[in-house]
Amino acid sequence: MNAEPSPSRSISSHLRLTMSVCRGAWRHAARIALDIALPTLCVACREPVHGDGVCADCWAKLSFIAPPFCPRLGIPFVYDPGPGLLSMEAISDPPAYGRARAAVRYDDVARTLVHALKYQDRTDLAPAMGRWMARAGRELIGEADALIPVPLHWRRGWSRRYKLAKSARFY
Repeated sequence: MNAEPSPSRSISSHLRLTMSVCRGAWRHAARIALDIALPTLCVACREPVHGDGVCADCWAKLSFIAPPFCPRLGIPFVYDPGPGLLSMEAISDPPAYGRARAAVRYDDVARTLVHALKYQDRTDLAPAMGRWMARAGRELIGEADALIPVPLHWRRGWSRRYKLAKSARFY
């Protein structure tokens, strides 16, 4: 038996390879043209940004919450008052919950990010914002017996254009 492929099979495989390379080149060229025509904009200030999310100026304006903070409300302290001391807000109006944490202060840039995620279909922000929240709540999650998601009502999810699978809906 002859081990050489037939000339028609060789031409066919070569043509498929060439078409695949051309498709990849066209896809790459289209992506570059789209980036030039419609550059990615910062979510907060709408200036062109390399990559996704937030430009360097807006990133600098995000106020990440780090210790020292109130152990009950998670409100940052100006100075470290010592272990276990609560904020004046937690003492004067105790919340119904035991502890809470936030990743950043809810100022202009953070508000814009949250509103973009919730109301403007910017679900591309969810992974980064999720990492921020996981880091902020690491201590609480580590001590928790269970992590229970609070579902969004399907009508509200539909109005925000989230696509919920039937198995993800809660009735």
